[in-house]
Amino acid sequence: MQFTTTLAALFIASAAALPGTPVQERQATPTAYLRFFNGGGCQGNWVEDFVFPQNTNDCIPVDFTTPYGSFNVTSTTTRQLRLYNSVNCDESGQYITLPAGPSANGCYSQQVKSGKFL
Repeated sequence: MQFTTTLAALFIASAAALPGTPVQERQATPTAYLRFFNGGGCQGNWVEDFVFPQNTNDCIPVDFTTPYGSFNVTSTTTRQLRLYNSVNCDESGQYITLPAGPSANGCYSQQVKSGKFL
């Protein structure tokens, strides 16, 4: 009986010692992080960055005016992100649609003035 009690106590103690996943990590908002560079091919100086949080269906304006030649995407999104070269997510202008998640990661060269999740 004492062995069973000791074994149960050891099991409970080891289960309590196991680290859990932090709540913030499990509940983090998926994002697309864009780093803008002054050269093409994501070369040159890093001039600006912008985060598209996937917590809205609204058009998100990109409000900086620093000239750039390309941008690099790091994405944890679960939905596609459409980036427009016009303000207010105007469908009549040019746009690119990034796939969801890490498959969107990479370098792009279009000008970005707004974006929205699909």
